[in-house]
Amino acid sequence: MSDEVEALERGYTMLWREGRPEEAVRALADDFEWVVPRHPEGEVRHGPEGMLEFIREWTEPWEELEVEWRFEQGAPDRVLAIIDMRGRGSGSGVPTDMQFWQLWTFRGGKAIRMELHWDEDDARHAAGLSEP
Repeated sequence: MSDEVEALERGYTMLWREGRPEEAVRALADDFEWVVPRHPEGEVRHGPEGMLEFIREWTEPWEELEVEWRFEQGAPDRVLAIIDMRGRGSGSGVPTDMQFWQLWTFRGGKAIRMELHWDEDDARHAAGLSEP
């Protein structure tokens, strides 16, 4: 397991299993970018605080939320996180099940960017795991 994958495993565990998001973001570079294309509140959040803000906004409307993940090492500086998320809306009670991909880019051992992908083929290509 690469250092990058180990760092992500620790971070996801702190965030989603242990409820320690402030500690999870300590491993991010100060110039970190959290990129969610076409997000209505803006596509890019900057720095560890920007990621925390997004996570708070994302989790607020959920009564129940379960997150599972696995990682694939891509190009030397990239790791693809495959995310399975299940939840129940706090207001509606409607169950939701979704899968998405988060492409992490590293520089000098620190995460500098996460870009969300809704399409597996696009994500795998961007990670250097497949041809276009």
